[in-house]
Amino acid sequence: MDLESSMAYNLRKRDFLNKKIPNLGSTSGSDNESNDSTHSDPDYGKPMPARNNGRPSGAIQRGGGIRIGDTAPASSSKHAATTQKRRPGRPPKAKANGAEDRLGNIEERCTRRKRKNISQSPVGCIYKRTVLAWLISLGIVGQHQKVSYVDEDSGRILAGGKIRAEGIVCDCCSRVITVGDFEIHAGRDTKKPYQHIFLASSQISLLECQIEAWVDRKEEGNRAYNNVQPAPEATDKSDDACMVCADGGNLVCCERCPSTCHSSCIFVGDNISGDEWLCPYCVCKYCARGDGTLKKCTHCEKQYHCKCGGEKLDLNSPTSLFCGDSCKQIYEGLQSMLGVRNDLVGGLSWTLLQRTEPIFTAHAGVDYNKVVVNSKIAVAWMVMNECFVSSIDRYSKANVVQSIVYNIGSNLTRLNFSGFYTAVLEKNDEIICAASVRVHGKRLAEMPFIGTRREFRRRGVARTLENCVESVLCDLKVEKLVIPSLQQLTGMWTEKYLFSNIEEDRLKMELSQYNTVTFPSSVVRLQKTLSTLPDLNGGPSPSETNEGSLNAI
Repeated sequence: MDLESSMAYNLRKRDFLNKKIPNLGSTSGSDNESNDSTHSDPDYGKPMPARNNGRPSGAIQRGGGIRIGDTAPASSSKHAATTQKRRPGRPPKAKANGAEDRLGNIEERCTRRKRKNISQSPVGCIYKRTVLAWLISLGIVGQHQKVSYVDEDSGRILAGGKIRAEGIVCDCCSRVITVGDFEIHAGRDTKKPYQHIFLASSQISLLECQIEAWVDRKEEGNRAYNNVQPAPEATDKSDDACMVCADGGNLVCCERCPSTCHSSCIFVGDNISGDEWLCPYCVCKYCARGDGTLKKCTHCEKQYHCKCGGEKLDLNSPTSLFCGDSCKQIYEGLQSMLGVRNDLVGGLSWTLLQRTEPIFTAHAGVDYNKVVVNSKIAVAWMVMNECFVSSIDRYSKANVVQSIVYNIGSNLTRLNFSGFYTAVLEKNDEIICAASVRVHGKRLAEMPFIGTRREFRRRGVARTLENCVESVLCDLKVEKLVIPSLQQLTGMWTEKYLFSNIEEDRLKMELSQYNTVTFPSSVVRLQKTLSTLPDLNGGPSPSETNEGSLNAI
């Protein structure tokens, strides 16, 4: 049973990978399945909406279905037929404009080396989602290119092989094995295989190849900061969309940042003083006042007065960047897990990722873990982009899913995704499932996206990854996990996965006070209380799914 299709977004067509050239206009051939697992997977149980031949403003049409931004009513003042009133009296805004010497020469090589067109690469390597396949697709390394494992101390070649998208063909056994297993075949176990495997032709390590790929112009564009600026002639510098619901209309403007909101979205009715209102990210999270010196919490990104901290703080440390002990513990816990491989049953493993910059350190040179984590982020984006139709913010034109995977920041609060982490499930070094998670504090975490590669669906893969995420959140003592769901699928979530409708007034208020990913009004948010869950970090048992075992792959 897979979960990704029951979220509040649209999956790409399931059969598009069967073609050498992706054809996203065809429909799923699984609509008539009758087994239980099919009925519990809504993406199999209902046909995809017909493709709209028109190209909606601000959206990229890659396949059938409706994107998140298309379903929200376009009631912004600049999109409405008539000018709508904005408080506090500002006129409607114009449309916004949209190490070592060897390592130091990587960027120069990146611009000098001729890139291989992805369409010219073997079809199999394009559809594998490994770090090696990523390097092949960018033309950094070649399919079947010879590599050697070189001993760091003696410089001796300990093993040889050829690169494939799914791994390395080892000369000693003629089998395709993972990069880590290739190091074991060489008689070493440094846990840093990419650093010791070199291209035979150029003597450049696979680690350096990853750095070269990371500074590639196309890859740099994928993680560009979402700097949203109004048109030079605009008199109103505020956002055109509510920070809670992302809709336009009669908006109240924050006096310190570009954020806006509907008074109804923050449950205050008409009791806002338009000349003085400050958004939740411009006031102290404890006293809700904006006066005095405010510090920004590194984890939840809320501001706070040191004197207002509701939890024990180290007041002797003037450089404290956390609003309390809980945020500090959650942040340090998540950071300590970055890049750590967690082995599961059936040859699976899962890893927590987050893009980090820079990848070079002042004293140690290249940070191996950061390089590999960033590379896997790029591969995770390939998986997400394969699974979902692009969701483009209709005002800023930012790609929402891409910004979340790369945890891209922004000067607009509602487009600031810097706090997101990506959890990936791997089998033989290939990322087969990815999920995006953001923890806002001890009370609340959100998981807006989770996607599984086509050939691994209906095998309990997404459920395994969700269980791992929930287990981590439980360890961090996070109380609630919130997900989006289509109205017609809420029954499945509540009956099979212990989610429930959000009825607690406190949680509703908290959701309006935190920067959570926005969805159309037709989407229902569900919550799960994590404190009552057992340890779930072990993968599905045969009784949990009738979808087959990954051991058969």
